[in-house]
Amino acid sequence: MTDRMDETRPAKAVYLHVGAPTAGGAFLQKALWANRRRLAGQGVCYPVAGPLEQFGAVMDLREMTWGGHRDPAWEGAYDRVAARVRDWHGSTAVLSQELLGGADEQQIERAVTAFGGAEVHVVFATRDLGTQLVLDWQEQIRHTHTVPFEQFVADLVEHGIDAAEPFGQMFWGLHDPVRVLSAWETAVPRDRIHVITLPRSGDAPELLWRRFCDLTGIDTGRCATAGIPDDRPLSVVEAELLRRLNDRLGPALGGAYEDIVRGHLVGRALGAGAELVGRTAMALPHEHAAWASRRAAEVADGIRAAGYQVHGDLAELAPAPPDEQAVMPGRLPERDVATALVAVIADLLTQLADVRERVGLAQLHADLAGVQDGLDRLMEAAAAPNQALRRAARRAGMGR
Repeated sequence: MTDRMDETRPAKAVYLHVGAPTAGGAFLQKALWANRRRLAGQGVCYPVAGPLEQFGAVMDLREMTWGGHRDPAWEGAYDRVAARVRDWHGSTAVLSQELLGGADEQQIERAVTAFGGAEVHVVFATRDLGTQLVLDWQEQIRHTHTVPFEQFVADLVEHGIDAAEPFGQMFWGLHDPVRVLSAWETAVPRDRIHVITLPRSGDAPELLWRRFCDLTGIDTGRCATAGIPDDRPLSVVEAELLRRLNDRLGPALGGAYEDIVRGHLVGRALGAGAELVGRTAMALPHEHAAWASRRAAEVADGIRAAGYQVHGDLAELAPAPPDEQAVMPGRLPERDVATALVAVIADLLTQLADVRERVGLAQLHADLAGVQDGLDRLMEAAAAPNQALRRAARRAGMGR
């Protein structure tokens, strides 16, 4: 009787969000982590023990290094995550990491079979190519790269996935939904492959969350996303300043680059510079507008032909009309660059002064703590003098 009941029980559903990078995935992962206990209450497992464990799991699955290094903690991470899903007594599990989109067929087979008999679904979020190219270039320069934006785009348009390393493979190998999802078809049926489209509007992260929850069955009313930060795109001057600084910052900062740049430049000093010259948003170079329209139509046709489940509207993949007034990073007036750089330097010096003041106060507190400790010991000694002090006191008393 038990066996027959198990045969009719619906399979556990596992939803793997595999891309694309810079299409709201960071916000989605923060939202899942912040709501992990609320999700568990709905029978949904988010099977990571820390907010970044899914990254280590994908590094393990794909046998990758990051910045030339491989963390020993990544070893076996994917299997540990999958084991939590297999042990989950609820009906659903979700996992999000955009680098899953670059897995090859052998890695995909391992990724899917690791969940046992679960019904695996694949989710891919995407939007218009202009936005994706801008945001992907900005992500590259946040990791020490120095390629000019105009060259970055021109190479990807002309050479596709064969563009100069690492950009061709990292962009088209991760951002092209038809290419990425055709590989996942080798292990997952087409009717379990989902494409979420996103508009260019500023509410894209929240919209991704709502559409992801709709397709996975998560009740958004029982979750909370208010206050979860989303990375703001850099303005033209911020991005170009960082690109130019990378020539010196990359070699000088080494492994500390990302922490220092994200902590002190992006969102801080670079923003101060942009305030002086204007936060002009970046846009696709207008000479590539016709190509972008053709490519978007090809992508939409490919998704329709494949029969993937679309959540949103494929019309949202159409690029914005070309902006003839847009300023490309390489054509920024040098006066604007110099003005912004002065503000960046001033903000960094202010941050340095704040750090020195905090360090000075910390040292002062440490010194005061040492003095207080010494006083406490003196008070203890006075309250309970040692034998030598007692004898001296008695001798002094007899001599009076």
